[in-house]
Amino acid sequence: MDKHGQEITVKINGKEQPFTTDKPKHIESVLEKEKEAESGAFVSFQPQKKKKRKQRSPITGAFNARVKSAIFSIAMAIIIGTCFGFIVLNVIPKQKTHSPQTMETALPIPIESKTSTNPATKSANETAISPFTVSVIQAGVFTDREAAAAYAKKLQSSSIPVVAVGEKPVALFIGVANDKQQLQAVNELYKQKAQSTYVKSLSFVNNSDQRKPVIKAGETLYAQMAAISAILLGKGDVNTDDWKKLENDYQQFISKTVPNDDHIKQYVSHMKKAYYSLTVYKTSKQEAMLQKTQQELLKALKSYIAIFPLRS
Repeated sequence: MDKHGQEITVKINGKEQPFTTDKPKHIESVLEKEKEAESGAFVSFQPQKKKKRKQRSPITGAFNARVKSAIFSIAMAIIIGTCFGFIVLNVIPKQKTHSPQTMETALPIPIESKTSTNPATKSANETAISPFTVSVIQAGVFTDREAAAAYAKKLQSSSIPVVAVGEKPVALFIGVANDKQQLQAVNELYKQKAQSTYVKSLSFVNNSDQRKPVIKAGETLYAQMAAISAILLGKGDVNTDDWKKLENDYQQFISKTVPNDDHIKQYVSHMKKAYYSLTVYKTSKQEAMLQKTQQELLKALKSYIAIFPLRS
């Protein structure tokens, strides 16, 4: 058999090579080299992956550490700020508010400041801001003076005191007292004889230059006489202290000098007549004397209005 008659060939790496028994070692060596190349490629690839992982992990760790540090710093800042605000709002104001109180209680107040300065200031302020006020019963307002005079005569014929005040219009006043409450009973009495009545308050401009001593004393006396006469007309009672005060007020009034002024002279004259009529009633109990007192007080009020204008 011819050894060279049939030759077996094998393709190795694209090349045909004869297959012989001497050549398996060569083939195995070639295959081993290919395996080593493949394994080498794999081995060289693995370290690259490990290197990439090692490069990313420090960055991530540093970032996480910074985030945690920032969160912790913010939390601490909030806690410290809240505590500081609580101290400022609660502790410091309490110390400020308590310290002046302890100082004030430790220092005594002078007696003169309690008794001398404050009452003087208070009385001066009251004199400056408190005007003279009275309440009256109004029986009507007329644009025609003749019509007002005719109705006034009708009221007088019914034993109702009346006085006409003003020019155009003309108001008829038929009763006077310190306040509206004192005139309620009198108003009910006069409603039976007058067509219509209306209780209102009058307030006067407080001009200190024209308020002479006799006027000031007269205002006090006027208030006392108006109150007593209105209460008695309304079937009320007056105690002994009120009568005693009336007498003292009158003595103060007549002790003042009367200026040379026609309106003031008329005012003083009507005030004296009103006081005389009221003292007569005290002893005689004649109701006509109470009406006479009211009549003179209304005339004195008319003279007072000529001196001091009404508040608008």
